[in-house]
Amino acid sequence: MARNRSTRGRSTGNGDDAAKLALLTLLVLAGTGRALCAWLAVWWPVLALAGAVVVVLLTWRVLVLRRRARWRAARQARLDQQVAATDGMSGADFEQLVARLLRRDGWRQVTVSGGSGDLGADVTARHPGDGSLLVVQCKRYTDRAVGSPDLQRFLGTVFHHHRADHALYVTTSTYSRPARALAAGSGVQLLDREALATWMTGRSLALDAAVQTVAR
Repeated sequence: MARNRSTRGRSTGNGDDAAKLALLTLLVLAGTGRALCAWLAVWWPVLALAGAVVVVLLTWRVLVLRRRARWRAARQARLDQQVAATDGMSGADFEQLVARLLRRDGWRQVTVSGGSGDLGADVTARHPGDGSLLVVQCKRYTDRAVGSPDLQRFLGTVFHHHRADHALYVTTSTYSRPARALAAGSGVQLLDREALATWMTGRSLALDAAVQTVAR
């Protein structure tokens, strides 16, 4: 009996302690809330000004980034009209240039996949009208012409592996006579430096004039 009274006493004491702790917590929260309200009443103009400054700075930063992007795009567009700009390009840069020109002319799904495993398909694109597949090989040469062996490697994959409807070979240089003869009978359209310069100045790459479809 005495043990039960002792247990009830400890339970009552624990309940009192919990109530006191809860009351103390409420008092602390109430005091903190009043202090916060008082602090905000004094400092809210400063906080509002700081927030406005942050918004202005972020807006200014966005405008600056957009202006830089427009300037870079305009500069790139000017460079894309000058064939001499290709002399300082890497092979990858030249592939990107050809891709931009195709997009400018309205070709869809333009993809740059140049590299050691591209099997001759540096750039691929879909015709905006009938969706036919164009495969482009890009060669940025400055010290030699594209020869017949170069073209033979392209022919080995462009139609049978890539299943291209149209094949285009673009170079910053020229083509040897054997390479031109091979292209004439294989359905590959060649663009040399002079034709590339004309394309870059804004003349569209017309499908019926620039690329030939090969019947398979």
